[in-house]
Amino acid sequence: MSTSIYRQSTSIRQQQIIEATKNIITTKGMESVTIDAIADEVGLTEGAIYRHFANKHQILTLMIDDIERGLFQTLRDSRMNDSSAVENMEHILYAHLSDVENHNAASFIVITEAMAFDGIGMSSRVSLMLSRYLEFLTGVLKDGITDGTVRDDLDVEAAATSFLGIIQSTATLWALNGHVTPLAEKRTQMWDMYKRGIVPAK
Repeated sequence: MSTSIYRQSTSIRQQQIIEATKNIITTKGMESVTIDAIADEVGLTEGAIYRHFANKHQILTLMIDDIERGLFQTLRDSRMNDSSAVENMEHILYAHLSDVENHNAASFIVITEAMAFDGIGMSSRVSLMLSRYLEFLTGVLKDGITDGTVRDDLDVEAAATSFLGIIQSTATLWALNGHVTPLAEKRTQMWDMYKRGIVPAK
């Protein structure tokens, strides 16, 4: 087997293991993540897992890296140069809610679990990721103050945190309720409520 094919197959297997770990967390909770459980989820032996990862902590670290890449890809793809900052915030909200539906809220549930579960030592890594995420949103809101679409007295840090809270709580509740109600039915209402808090009064 050539080196390039081997590397490709290793990368694919690692992604399968990461996705299996996400699934365990979203369906059973962080405390259920063990090498044995991951192996069962993927259909491998524990030894096969260890051929791709040194330990559980490495799996969880790369899983958070994977989630961060996905979140920031959504942010970058949703931010249009020819749109106002407020329009970009709307694009980001809609894109995140679409991601939640398409992936059963996995990323945001994993973030919640990783922050709450102290036994894995991941809270500082997740905190760093969220700080970067909030910094991005704060930048968009500051652009809105500059272009006049966002209130100039807005506490942009608080507004960014509130934005994240809307998505995080929506994803968690939607998952707990069995993914029953399409989020598209609520996203316009959510956006309208948030928008009223950040745009200048008329």
